Amino acid sequence: MAYQVDGIIIKNQKIHTSYYLLELRCPPIANEAKPGQFVMLKPSYLNYPLLRRPFSISKYYPLHHPHKTKRGHFTILYKKVGLGTEMMSHLHEGQKINLIGPLGNGYTLPPLPSQPKILLIGGGIGVASLLSLYTILKDQKMFVFIGGKTKNDILCEKEFLQGENTELYIATEDGSYGKKGTVVSLFFSKLNQFSSDKDLYIYTCGPSGMLKSMAKKLVQKRWFVQASLESRMGCGLGACWGCVVKTIDPNNPYRRVCKEGPVFNLKEIEWESYDF
Repeated sequence: MAYQVDGIIIKNQKIHTSYYLLELRCPPIANEAKPGQFVMLKPSYLNYPLLRRPFSISKYYPLHHPHKTKRGHFTILYKKVGLGTEMMSHLHEGQKINLIGPLGNGYTLPPLPSQPKILLIGGGIGVASLLSLYTILKDQKMFVFIGGKTKNDILCEKEFLQGENTELYIATEDGSYGKKGTVVSLFFSKLNQFSSDKDLYIYTCGPSGMLKSMAKKLVQKRWFVQASLESRMGCGLGACWGCVVKTIDPNNPYRRVCKEGPVFNLKEIEWESYDF
């Protein structure tokens, strides 16, 4: 169930060069959220910018959460890149902000407690979508791959090391931290160690080019692979059809990222004919 509701800003903290962590108190959304879902946020109460902005819910604390002081809160990781996020960077503690959410279909959890191998692969701000999933699954055996252009684009490293059974791998394109290269090339370099695994669950989020590269390599594998797609959205509710992607399903080829997604089977997207 989605709500249109005001949230109260708890903090809006700069964590890296142009990256921010926004924490909001909003019990209706925090209590209903699932890993992989998102909110549509209005950067201000002015009429400009007109459209809301979509943001993944990176962490959420339902009303029964053991962390009592966090109950009813959720967080958003965002990068300051345009007018909307520039306005967001100036939001302050105690201020109200209007939200719609939680929206979209999130990740399908692996069957527990069967202890399958789980891989998370995030590029840049795409790690935000994977963080809530990691929080739920951190007691399982997990292999986490995160990457960015430089060391300043590596996010949530400490958060992804909370689980005792987590192996973390980091890549930067300029080689300033971790392995030099893309997170996809780093993942591919480790792929052979999973070749004998039948029950492998892979979850990924990042730029479309990154996901397209992964799809080409994994299309013949029988593994379970889900990807959260990044897309510009007009409404976030499925009404405007402004975030459509093409799939390989001949009977229902077009899907809305906001409604049928943002999480899809990576292999079902028609990557060759649609670029976004």
